[in-house]
Amino acid sequence: MLYGDPEASFEQLPMICHNLKLKNPGTVTHIETDDAGRFKLVFIAFGVAIRSFIAFMHPLIIIDAAHLKGRYKGTNLLAVGMDGNNQIIPIATGVSQGETGEAWTLFMSWLKECIGEVPNLAIISDRHAAITQACATIFPNCFHGYYCRHLMMNCNLKQEKVRYLYRKCCKSYTHEIFNKTLAELKAKRLQAVEKLEKAGYDKWSRAYCSGKRYIYLTSNSAESINSLTRHVRRVPITMLMEYYRRLLQDWYNKRREKYRVAPEFELTDWATKKVHHRMWKSANWEVRGIAQFAVYHVLSPYGSHMVDFIKNECTCRQWQLSGLPCGHLCAVCRVKELTSCNIWAQSWFTKAALKGTYQEMVFPLDEEANWHNPGNLQKVKPPVIKRQAGRPKNGDRFPSKNEEPIVKSCGRCGIEGHTREACMQPVPSLKEKNRGSISGSGKGKEVMQENVDLNHLVDEEYFQNGRIYQEWDDLSWGVQPSNWQWEGDLACNGEPSNRQWEGDSEWGAAPTYSGFNLNYNPESSNAYHLDDF
Repeated sequence: MLYGDPEASFEQLPMICHNLKLKNPGTVTHIETDDAGRFKLVFIAFGVAIRSFIAFMHPLIIIDAAHLKGRYKGTNLLAVGMDGNNQIIPIATGVSQGETGEAWTLFMSWLKECIGEVPNLAIISDRHAAITQACATIFPNCFHGYYCRHLMMNCNLKQEKVRYLYRKCCKSYTHEIFNKTLAELKAKRLQAVEKLEKAGYDKWSRAYCSGKRYIYLTSNSAESINSLTRHVRRVPITMLMEYYRRLLQDWYNKRREKYRVAPEFELTDWATKKVHHRMWKSANWEVRGIAQFAVYHVLSPYGSHMVDFIKNECTCRQWQLSGLPCGHLCAVCRVKELTSCNIWAQSWFTKAALKGTYQEMVFPLDEEANWHNPGNLQKVKPPVIKRQAGRPKNGDRFPSKNEEPIVKSCGRCGIEGHTREACMQPVPSLKEKNRGSISGSGKGKEVMQENVDLNHLVDEEYFQNGRIYQEWDDLSWGVQPSNWQWEGDLACNGEPSNRQWEGDSEWGAAPTYSGFNLNYNPESSNAYHLDDF
């Protein structure tokens, strides 16, 4: 097989995990089996991704899952992080038999072993009950938020105006703007607002979140990885794990070369674009000093806010939650003629941090013949294939009166009891079909097939000399002018020409006239060709 045997892939899984840890130091792998040694869950976190996340990236993890499509069904669990240039890095991945509470609890506990206690950590996921329970148990001190788009679809918000109000609620940084927008949404969709209240404002809005969402409101990062693996999730489990390793190797290699030269205080391209937009937007805002180089009052068309350099915060809360200078801070830097406001951005937005993120390398495995075998690896058996959930077939139906069972017959040989897909009978030759008998038809009768001469089906007399046009004359389509002629090679003046048509039969009698040229076909070289009818 091109991608290997699905059953053998489970047997090779412990060996592959062991050699991954040897080739890439710091890689963490776990395999969970049942009492019979059958596969339940595998977890893989690559060492380079773990170290990059702890030292240089957002304290943010986006979690999602996708279904496997191969012979052995299951779920591909995924945890991704974001670098300072808004690029995705898979931190950990795994495969379980389903998206259950046990699977997510084990996955999150092993993930915490890898990253440890991260200050101001935020986890974004959907509203799956298993994920919510696992986050509350394993990461009790972190902020856990929901995907805003999934919540919008659950509330059945379809109109564009209503969606605009919902997105404005999600993106609002202050309570005042949030409450005002929510009141407008409540006037249009009361039931939807009740569902949003039940979910909790702190789970989906920036204004009420207890931690920091770092401006990420959707699961697009994890969904992008799921889109990349849509075809790979059909192959055996070992090839899926190898795909993630190869993906990291390729991304680290390309980005390392791209960010080889990185000035210390220069922001990444994505962060620079954000800051420049805020500087342009605040170009005409008024700045009033309260305490020199400490506290400032900024007036804008959207309201007034206070910038405090001692606490490193602004009352608009955009600086604190996003990690990038807000428009009010940019206005103060402009008025005070500061060369740059990059020093007030979080460290993971600098190019120096971006360079450190991809400074390490991801190595491939050796050939299978050169794999190291310690001899004490656990034995993993394939999981038991369970029937997929669905509506069972109804086999206890009472037959109707005089109802007889339907006996299927083969459309290839005509024998009852099977269909053409399972037919093993030899195909009779064409001569046998024309000469004689195909016994055992669908009705249980002998069928005789005679030689059929299709030539008699074409009655040339019917088409000679415009005989067909005589029938059209009954429609009285018009009066024939005296000097009218056919568009073809035959002059319709009462006498047939010496021309012959494609059937090599002479035209016998004089043509009749219907007043309408039915023979004319501009795409035909012969105006009297039989196909023109």
